[in-house]
Amino acid sequence: MTALVRRPSNDSMTMRAAGPGTSSPPGDDHEPSDQPAEPVDVLGPVADEAVQIEAAESELRRLGLEEIRVRHHGDLARLEAPHRDLTALAAEPLRGEVLRAVRSAGFRSVAVDLDAATEPHDG
Repeated sequence: MTALVRRPSNDSMTMRAAGPGTSSPPGDDHEPSDQPAEPVDVLGPVADEAVQIEAAESELRRLGLEEIRVRHHGDLARLEAPHRDLTALAAEPLRGEVLRAVRSAGFRSVAVDLDAATEPHDG
């Protein structure tokens, strides 16, 4: 909902629209800017990480690796894979293709987690 707010401006009173995000703190005598407000990225790094993970997993699916999950640790991608895929994942030529696929999503390093390997769930 937009409301009109009276604000002193030099010698006269001016009207401006006020709504969520447009009100000024009490005591603020500055004129509103004619420039549009900068968009606020409320998700920030979380959204960036999700996009990076999805890009890496998409590339891995393109290679036929449907069950590998990517975990984000800064520049490091930690891969979780079913135990049955670990040997193939670490051997050439698949190893090189996996490295290229994950790095194309913006990760600098790639690690395979031997402890957190995923298995399909029955049920």
